[in-house]
Amino acid sequence: MLVHNEAGIIEDVVREYHREIIAKLPGSELLVLEDGSRDGTTEILRRLETELGITLVHHDERRGYTAALRDGLSRAAHDVVFWTDGDGQHDARDFWRLRNRLAHADMVVGYKRPRRDPVYRRVVSRVFNTFVGLYFGLWLHDVNCGFRLMTRPVVEDLLADAWQLRACIASELSIRAHFKGYAVVEVPIRHRPRRDGASRGLPLRSMPGAILHIVRELAAMKTRIAGGTF
Repeated sequence: MLVHNEAGIIEDVVREYHREIIAKLPGSELLVLEDGSRDGTTEILRRLETELGITLVHHDERRGYTAALRDGLSRAAHDVVFWTDGDGQHDARDFWRLRNRLAHADMVVGYKRPRRDPVYRRVVSRVFNTFVGLYFGLWLHDVNCGFRLMTRPVVEDLLADAWQLRACIASELSIRAHFKGYAVVEVPIRHRPRRDGASRGLPLRSMPGAILHIVRELAAMKTRIAGGTF
């Protein structure tokens, strides 16, 4: 679980995931990657670490989503690895929808139905999903969804790569898994309106620069794929 400045909801979110998933899977572990929060999130998670037995990985300085995700996947030790954002917009019970598909897939990606984000985010997401589909032949409703399940071979294979994107890293991992020959499928999941504060995702003012970066890096990936050096 990736977390940054979620003091208003993080206790409810962690308890929900612990109750609905961890408590029902003996031997499982909940890793919480807390990335430089400054609003009291860290103190709440430290208390829950003692009470619930979760594993807290805290960094004083914010490193960003991509670095936190790589750190989390590197630390995950089990044969099946699930990751989610800590913003409370996903329903922990939908983990089991993904788990039921894993028998016939290597990566199972959730897609929000209906999506409870601002209109501009829904529009940008739809355009981006279409771009990835046309450019890479990977057609997913939400290629960048931060609610997904993967097998150990996929995780190890992806960690061996040098990731390129600073934003939308989940979409890059979807593309990489697809072109490595892994079966990537999707499952509809519920999506909740954000209960506390503004979205921690990419702000509107930062989108032009981020879009340029993403398009440039994805074009470089496509060139390597075409040249057989991916």
